[in-house]
Amino acid sequence: MTTDLAVRRKGRALGLFLIAGGLAVIAAITTAIDMRSLRSDFASGPVVPGLAESISRAQRITITSAEASYRIERTQRGWAMRDRGDFPVVAGRLAQLTEGLRQLRLVRRMTGDPSKHERLGVGDPSQGGRGVLVQIEDGARALLVDIVLGVEPDGVLYVRRSGQDQVWAAEGELPPLRQAAAWLDVTPLELAPESLARVEISPAEGRPYVLARAAPGAPFEIVAPARLGAPASIADTAERLTRLAPTDVQPAPAIQGAPRARLRAITFDGVAIEAELIDSDSITWLKLVARATVPEQEAAALAINNRAAAWAYGLAGAEADALAPPLSTLVPGAPE
Repeated sequence: MTTDLAVRRKGRALGLFLIAGGLAVIAAITTAIDMRSLRSDFASGPVVPGLAESISRAQRITITSAEASYRIERTQRGWAMRDRGDFPVVAGRLAQLTEGLRQLRLVRRMTGDPSKHERLGVGDPSQGGRGVLVQIEDGARALLVDIVLGVEPDGVLYVRRSGQDQVWAAEGELPPLRQAAAWLDVTPLELAPESLARVEISPAEGRPYVLARAAPGAPFEIVAPARLGAPASIADTAERLTRLAPTDVQPAPAIQGAPRARLRAITFDGVAIEAELIDSDSITWLKLVARATVPEQEAAALAINNRAAAWAYGLAGAEADALAPPLSTLVPGAPE
């Protein structure tokens, strides 16, 4: 009897031991899985799964950042920036974005604490955060892509899915997204600097003046209001119109107001390009129109107008100032 009891007790003890051992094994496996999920080599995969199959349905791309917001849509004439008067986008840039998003991969789990989002550059841009919200919709307005990107100066890329707190380090190549101009060919003129013979400038401050030269390759001189010679900065001012790098664009009728400055450039061939600088919504906009001064240049003037006359081009402050500077900045002490 005593022996039977001892055997039963021993059996129960063995059973409890085996159960405890099994639970320990399960706990160890669970812990190992959790630990593995935190390791960079297990925190991997596409940022947007299935995008290769769904991207062909894309109809609308919306980019939102603290610097700019813009909307690109598929139109009958191709992809265009709808909130910039359907200005056509550069096809190569669109291919860069879609391929970049398709190849974008998670490499490491970062924080899930929303208070740290701004530190990693993925703060909500609608709330003033540094992140870039990228959304791509199909024809039924279903979101194919809905992510917030953070690109650090050292090239490190962070990402989180919109509406989620978890942030990941990611790797991939994406085109510039913060400026609308990166998507547009906004060069208004294709004009060789040496083609300019005369530039008449009416700046925002001070009297008008004229820069001119006798032949291509000759130095520009200030010829009015008095002959003031050829300071080193004159050539840069005279030819600035041929090297414009606008940061934005809008249909010309959308920008109204009195011009703050004007200039008129005339080529040796006989094309006159008239420009106005207009301040609107804290941006200086440039409007251009070309006119032929001789009948032989009617076609050349028309080509310029077909490219540029329908648009107003947004300029950075420094570029706008350099396009029509006061005479006193070129010749200190010049009579105003």
